[in-house]
Amino acid sequence: MEKLGIQHLGLFLESEIYVIPEELPLLSQIGKNIVSSSETKESELVEEEIQEEELISLDYEGGFEKGVFIGFEGNDLSEEHKDLLFKILGAVGCSLKDIALINSTNIEAAPLASILALNPAKIILFGLFHHDIMSRKKNNYEITQEDEIEYLFADDLGQIFENVALKKSLWTALQVLFNITKK
Repeated sequence: MEKLGIQHLGLFLESEIYVIPEELPLLSQIGKNIVSSSETKESELVEEEIQEEELISLDYEGGFEKGVFIGFEGNDLSEEHKDLLFKILGAVGCSLKDIALINSTNIEAAPLASILALNPAKIILFGLFHHDIMSRKKNNYEITQEDEIEYLFADDLGQIFENVALKKSLWTALQVLFNITKK
């Protein structure tokens, strides 16, 4: 960007001004501040554009109507693991139309901002992920909340499928997460 001098100050002012010789250094400083402010705003716009470009669109299965983001370890779910997941989700009043189901490969390739840009209400992750989102994890089956998003981290669906105690732990945590009271 071209630096503006005192002679360019007239471009910003609508009425005539008179400069007293003693105030000339002050006027020169004002011109420098105008240029500096303009350069700062321009660099901020460039940074915002870069950040917007870094957001990537996440491919997920489901309608995401209730804002429930579910990630699982691996590329695909076996039929038995998928059946388990949908039985559990059905018990808390969710179906495929309510969730965004995404594999760990897609999650790990996306910046955290791309996940948060979806504006999920709840994020449930099954398994281990090499991603910034794991910084929100305290313990498995312990619900945490940050910026109005509730997080639940659980074991891999394969481990849960094989272990009755893990199924119970998951069910207990989901009852809390979805505010389901026992009858």
